[in-house]
Parts: sequence; structure tokens; C-alpha cells
Amino acid sequence: MASLLIIFICIIFLVALGGVYVYAWSIPGLQLFGTAILRGAADRNRISLTFDDGPSPGSTERILDILGSYGVKATFFVCGRNVERYPELLRRIRAEGHGIGNHSDSHRFPYFRSASFFAREIDRAQDVIEKVAGVRPEFFRPPFGARWIGLAPVLKERGLRLVNWSDTGYDWKLDAEGIVRETLKTLGAGSIILLHDGCGASPSGKVDRSRTVKALPAIIEGARKAGFSFVSLEELLPRSGENHRT
Repeated sequence: MASLLIIFICIIFLVALGGVYVYAWSIPGLQLFGTAILRGAADRNRISLTFDDGPSPGSTERILDILGSYGVKATFFVCGRNVERYPELLRRIRAEGHGIGNHSDSHRFPYFRSASFFAREIDRAQDVIEKVAGVRPEFFRPPFGARWIGLAPVLKERGLRLVNWSDTGYDWKLDAEGIVRETLKTLGAGSIILLHDGCGASPSGKVDRSRTVKALPAIIEGARKAGFSFVSLEELLPRSGENHRT
């Protein structure tokens, strides 16, 4: 009986340890399992808007309309499969001067994946983005902001920088007022804001980002009222030796 109890305790301990391990990989800001860029330099009051999971008809178009009306440049982390479905939206993103980042091909969970899996997901997205928009992204954001063993070497081989975020509106669960409140409450110089214009690699019929669209004008106005100016990630995070001006 005592030996069975010891075995049971060991199993519980290993399961708990595994859960903690996976959870640790899931924390977007944790640097223990690979460096992720969370914000830009704090020497100027510049911040960046980023949108994940698109492009998606309806929401991406409405977000682009709002950004254009305010003269704001953002960066869109797109999924390869969505680019294949809606290439005209990526072309519009590019034509209107916004940045484009790689958000994997299929937006599948990264846990327990191999390096070859990450290579396929990243390369497929890079290739379709280049085919449609004529540019290969320099930034990568993993699905859910999570990292796993094997990702860092793949990114290094391709010269990609991993960018997560410092601020988010939690627009996958809050109403428009909550999105505005959460986005603005901790903004600081160099902040990188996470919002969404899609939902994974889901077809457009399953995507509803109307709350994000409704919140966006108030986010822009509130940030500007607080003294911040919006720039793309390329400006906020220049490579060493580059000199971007606002």
C-alpha cells in the first residue's frame, strides 16, 4: 500500500510539474524559454498597434478604414491560410503602408511541436505573404504568444525577430468599453499593443471582431490624448544600425 501511495504521489508531482512547464512556455512575457521582444525603446513616446490572425473580410477592412481616417500605421501579423483565402486584403494592407508580420500558416497550438513543424509553419506563411504582397516579414509572433523547444533556432536561421506584446485589450473576451479600458490603462513609451482582426485561421464566417472595431477609435484618441504617437513596428524596433524618424 505504501509503495502504491508513493507511485501515486510521484505521478501527481510529474503531472503538476508538466503543467507548470507548459504554462511557463505560454506566458508571452516570460523570457526564460527564449527571448521575445515585448516593447520598444522608452526614449520617445512612440507606441505600436498590432493586429493578429487576419486578414479577415469585414473586420480587416473596417480596421483599415479607421486607421486611414486617423493617419495611423499599424502592423498586421497574418496567418498564411488567411492570406491564401483573402489575398486582396493583404495587398490593401501593404498598399496603405502598414507593416506585415508572420503569425504562422495555420495558427495551430505550438506545444510539443518539433523544429520541423515550426519551419513548415513559418516558411509556408513567409512564401505566401511574399507571393501576394511582395515582401518577406522580419517579425514573427507565435500563436497565443507561446514558445516551444525548437522555435528559436528556426527563427535565427531565417533572421526573424520574435515580437509579442506589452499591452492588450483582451478583445477576445471583453466588450468594446473593456477593450478600451484595458488597452489604455498601462500604456507607456515603447508599448506594443495586441488586438485582433481575425480568429486564428478560421474562415470569415466564424469571425466577429466588431467589438475591436468599435473600440479602435477610442483607443487611438485616448493614446494620443495621453501624449503617444503611433508608428509601425519597423519604426519602433529598428535593427541595429538603422535610424528611423517619426
